[in-house]
Amino acid sequence: MEYVIFMAMSVAPVRLAPSPWPAEDGGPSRLGHIAVPGPRAGSGRLAAVRHDPLCVMLVHGLDGALFLLRKTMGPGGWSWVEEIDAFSLEVVRRSPDLEVGPFWPGGLAAFGDGSVIVVQGRYVHRLHADLSIDCSVEMPVDAAHNSFVVLADGSIALKDLQRPDGPPSTLSILDPVTLATRGALVLPEPSVARISAHENEIVVVGVTSLHRVAWDPEAGSLEPVIEPVRYRTHDDQSFGWDPVIAAGSIWWMDNGDHTFERTLSMLDNGVAAGPVRLWKAALDGSAFDSVEICGQANGAITNPPLIDPERGLAVGYDSANGVMAAFDAATLEPRWSIAIDTAQHLMLYADTGEIIADDHDPAAGDQLAVVDITDGSRRVTVPIGSPAQSVVFGAPGTRRDAYYVSLSTIARVEFSD
Repeated sequence: MEYVIFMAMSVAPVRLAPSPWPAEDGGPSRLGHIAVPGPRAGSGRLAAVRHDPLCVMLVHGLDGALFLLRKTMGPGGWSWVEEIDAFSLEVVRRSPDLEVGPFWPGGLAAFGDGSVIVVQGRYVHRLHADLSIDCSVEMPVDAAHNSFVVLADGSIALKDLQRPDGPPSTLSILDPVTLATRGALVLPEPSVARISAHENEIVVVGVTSLHRVAWDPEAGSLEPVIEPVRYRTHDDQSFGWDPVIAAGSIWWMDNGDHTFERTLSMLDNGVAAGPVRLWKAALDGSAFDSVEICGQANGAITNPPLIDPERGLAVGYDSANGVMAAFDAATLEPRWSIAIDTAQHLMLYADTGEIIADDHDPAAGDQLAVVDITDGSRRVTVPIGSPAQSVVFGAPGTRRDAYYVSLSTIARVEFSD
């Protein structure tokens, strides 16, 4: 393992905005839990929709601001951020064009000082509250960086995406104000998945193993917490995706290799021969286990599971075979399983147990679905008409509504009794 250590620098006290959803998956641990009250959905309707490529992620900023990350079609081009109206979804203001380089859907986050930070492709951009550019940096590794997380000291942690046959990925730490590099570490292997974090510990799912790295702000150093934990132990597996840190464990799913781009759907687009597995690694190193989501062949996913510590449930899915399933979070015993063609980053209203998911119809397009986490029952299904299945990041609303985002569409769905 190669270490690159930089002198520590002071970091301004910049934190995520105190909003309902300031960053992807709600925050660095990727819990996907929504703090505002659940809609208690009995019915739903499509209140607004825009069919515009390429939509990537929606987050809430200060004072009710909504920010949407977008990108031009095709290789190269540029990305930009829109502030959009919370009801109509129309553009209120737009950032200048932002450099991208090698592309993969990235991410953005809103901060308490009003700034917005974007990581997409090879570039990191810090925007003022009016979306004008404050500063930008090009990362040293010539590869797409799939977003970032904010650590406890305010630093930004990010990593380049490398396929299994590529070079090892590099974990980087940036100052959240200047975007100067504070530290970097070349990991033991490539990593496709987005990273997660708890306090100043960063979790990386590599293409074969789970890695945990501690950031020391005073020393400006990155060091492994434990030896890598290998999860690629079956011939029919492919690499894992984004980890979730919850209920004293780290959770992720494997079989992340797929051909989504073939049909803009995950259905029937798995690459590995075997089933999707949900993996669980105890934070204290005492246990390491897995369970098959449904046991079907050629399974595939491209996003994280959803964990509900209060109800003791772990929810996984197989997007290639159209199955969602829940397991006991302590024992991994099955609790329920349903047919639903979901692939997006899931969200959970913690108080009401309502999961926001998508359900893809190859003929009619994507639908937004509300699923009860306790038993898997379907509460609401609202057709969106998105030709692309969502594999990206929606956001909760604050008025008994939710926002749907796919690479082709953004929509707002209202719920009622």
